[in-house]
Amino acid sequence: MRSRVLKRQNNAYLELPQEMADQEEVELFQLRPGYYLLTVPLGEARPAAKTKTGISEAERSVLLKLLSIKFEKRVPAYVAKVMSESEKALLKELERKGMINIFKGTKYKDGVYNIRDSIYPLLSSAPSAPSPQAAKPEVQTPNDLLAILKRQGFIVISDRNQARALSETLSQDMKSGAVMGVKGFDGRFYIVTRGYLVGAQAAVSAALKEDMDAQSIAASAKLDTEGCMAVLRIMAEAGDIIEKKKGVFAPV
Repeated sequence: MRSRVLKRQNNAYLELPQEMADQEEVELFQLRPGYYLLTVPLGEARPAAKTKTGISEAERSVLLKLLSIKFEKRVPAYVAKVMSESEKALLKELERKGMINIFKGTKYKDGVYNIRDSIYPLLSSAPSAPSPQAAKPEVQTPNDLLAILKRQGFIVISDRNQARALSETLSQDMKSGAVMGVKGFDGRFYIVTRGYLVGAQAAVSAALKEDMDAQSIAASAKLDTEGCMAVLRIMAEAGDIIEKKKGVFAPV
């Protein structure tokens, strides 16, 4: 059988047969000039247990998080800053397995994380959607929205009528400053409690030292992505930070 040779960044990679694709390592023996034997290591003929996508959900989550970071910012120092300890451990394991590598060049003297081409199809395989019976009911009443706000300290609403109804319910709290809200340029309404804002604002200010996208800020500040976005919108409205371009914020 023939196998393709994939070339990327001055390196060549051999596309393995499907039955060997899940192996962490393979062995290559030269039989004579121009002839080689490719085999799995002795005693490792069985592929390691994997999910249906070929990688575990934890590995997939880390790869997607790495992919969400702009390529030029995927340097080891920055990635280590936005990843948790468990995520960094998985990152090292993925590097050991050859799923990712650190590419070094003139522009990236300290290296930049690169994801292998063969891994992208695995990342596009999203988990199966939950059945309609298991889907969460659509939130419609002000009481439902208020309960969510009290439970998590923030809420993001896309429906204008729901936002208006909740604002009317919270009119006294908004006048007193116990609750704050703003409408983003994306048309969504971001509402947070004073208690959530105080703690989250301090975490965002500590994390935001350069131009960063909202997801990276949330990861660095260890905040929920939606909650972080709500705080960013309110801070930008108050002039504490600026939104340099869509979804990218910077300190003033």
